[in-house]
Amino acid sequence: MNKLATVKFSGKSGVRYAFKVYPLEAAIAQGFAGVYVVTLRKESKSKSGFVHRRMGTGQSDDLPLLPSSDGQSYAARGANCICLHAETDRDARLKIEQDLIREPQAGNA
Repeated sequence: MNKLATVKFSGKSGVRYAFKVYPLEAAIAQGFAGVYVVTLRKESKSKSGFVHRRMGTGQSDDLPLLPSSDGQSYAARGANCICLHAETDRDARLKIEQDLIREPQAGNA
């Protein structure tokens, strides 16, 4: 997988989680356990770098294929990146996922 960048997403708790950013079509290593955020990444007009509009958040203990959202692929909805935060502990993944879902903000790369 060719990493594009690193981005931090803040949860409702105020904790900032670091995610590695990859193209949406990147092959995810079999057995990857962690939290993912699907985004639309685009160049920022107001400052240098990129911004991410979060389109989906989830977690998995084996993420070989990206789930769809509302029966429609994320790509069809305009997503172009998947951001991955490795975490093998299931309880920790669930906690991070819920923290992020409760605070839907854009991230900066």
